[in-house]
Amino acid sequence: MTPDEAIQAADLAEAETAYRHQLARDAYEAGHSDGYQAGYRQADADQAARWNQAARAIDGPARAELEERRWGPGGRAHFADPCPGDFPGQSAQPQPETEPEIEATP
Repeated sequence: MTPDEAIQAADLAEAETAYRHQLARDAYEAGHSDGYQAGYRQADADQAARWNQAARAIDGPARAELEERRWGPGGRAHFADPCPGDFPGQSAQPQPETEPEIEATP
C-alpha cells in the first residue's frame, strides 16, 4: 500500500465514521421526537381515563333530589312552612275569654 492509498483509505474511513455519526444523530432525533409525541399521547390518554373515573365518582343524585334533601318536600318555597308537630306559637293558644262589661245606664 502506498502512502497515497493509505491517506485515501484513512479519508474514506473518516468519511464513513462521520456518515455513521450523522446517521446515529438523525436516528436519535427521529426516535426522540417520536417518543416525545408518544409520551404526550399516552399522558393525554391517562388523563382522560382518570378524568372519567373522577367524573363517575362525582356523578351522584340528580339536582331535584339534592334540592329535596336540602329544603325538604315542597322545595325552597315551602322551607319555612310549619311542620306537623311544631309549636304553633303563643297567638295560636286559646286565650281565656272575658265577659264584656255591661255599661251602667243612668
